[in-house]
Amino acid sequence: MTPRPSNGSTAIARLEENHCGEMGMFSESEHTPEAIANRRYRVRISQYIGDGWQIFTANAGGYIGFLLLSALISGALSNVPGVGPIVNGIISGLLLAGYYFVGFKIAHGQRPEFSNFFDAFRNNNFLPIFLTNVVMGLIINIFVVTASLFFIAASLPFVQRILEQANAQAPEPDADIEQLLRLLEQLPPIPDGWPPVIALMGLIILLPGLYLGVCYTLAIPLVVEHKFDFWPALETSRRLIARDWFGFFLLNLTIVLINVLGLCLCCVGLLVSAPLSTCVIVAAYRDIIGLNPTDTTPL
Repeated sequence: MTPRPSNGSTAIARLEENHCGEMGMFSESEHTPEAIANRRYRVRISQYIGDGWQIFTANAGGYIGFLLLSALISGALSNVPGVGPIVNGIISGLLLAGYYFVGFKIAHGQRPEFSNFFDAFRNNNFLPIFLTNVVMGLIINIFVVTASLFFIAASLPFVQRILEQANAQAPEPDADIEQLLRLLEQLPPIPDGWPPVIALMGLIILLPGLYLGVCYTLAIPLVVEHKFDFWPALETSRRLIARDWFGFFLLNLTIVLINVLGLCLCCVGLLVSAPLSTCVIVAAYRDIIGLNPTDTTPL
C-alpha cells in the first residue's frame, strides 16, 4: 500500500514545482545589486500570504519549536545581569535570520533540518547579518529616539499638571509626587502653545525612520539568500522598495495586523503568526527578486 504523503511533504513538492518554474524568470546576471534594485514589480499581498502559508505548513512543527526555543534563549539572556540584554539583542537578530534560512530552503524545494535555523551562526553568515542588524538599527533609531525625545518634551506640561492635581487632591502630600514635581521644575519651561508644535516636530522627525524601516524590509533576506554584504543589502533593499514604498508599507501593516490577531488569540496564535510573517516576506522576495540561481544545494 502506497503511504500517504504528509502535509509538509506535499507543500514542499508544490513549492518545488513553483521553484523550478521560477528559476528562469531572471538570468544570473540579473541578480546583481544594481539589477535587483531596478526590478519592476507589483506587490501582491494576498498572493504572498497564501504562498507564505504554504512555506509555513511545509515545516510548521520546526517553526513553532524554534520559536519556543528562541523565546527560552531570549528570556534566559535577558535575566543575565549587566551584558545580558546586549547579548540578547545580538543573538535575537541572528535567530530571526534563522527563519529566513529555513524559509528560503523550503522555497527552493529543499527539505530543511532543524539545525538550519542556526545557519546565521555558521560559516561566513554571522558577520554580514550582525552588521546589517547593527547598521539598520542605528540608522532607524537615530530618528526614532530623537522623535521620542520631542514627544516626551511635548508631554511634560501635561504630566506636570496631572501630578499637581493629584497632589492637591491627596489627603496629605505624596513624597514621590513632590520629588517628581521638583525635578520637572528644574527643567527649562515650555511656553504655552508650544507642546503641539514640539509634538509635530517629533512626528516630522519620526517619518524618515518609518520610511527607512519599511525600505529595509528585504535587507536581511538579501544577506541570507543572495549573500550580499551589509551595505549592498541595505542599499539594494532601500532602492528596490522605494519603487513601491506604499505597497510594502501595506504589506508590513498586514503582517502587523496578523500578529495582533495572533496576540488576541490568548497569545497562542503568535506561535503561527510570528513565523508566518517571515514566510510571507520570503514569498514576496521570491516573486519580486527571484531565488538565487547559484543555490544548488541538493534536496
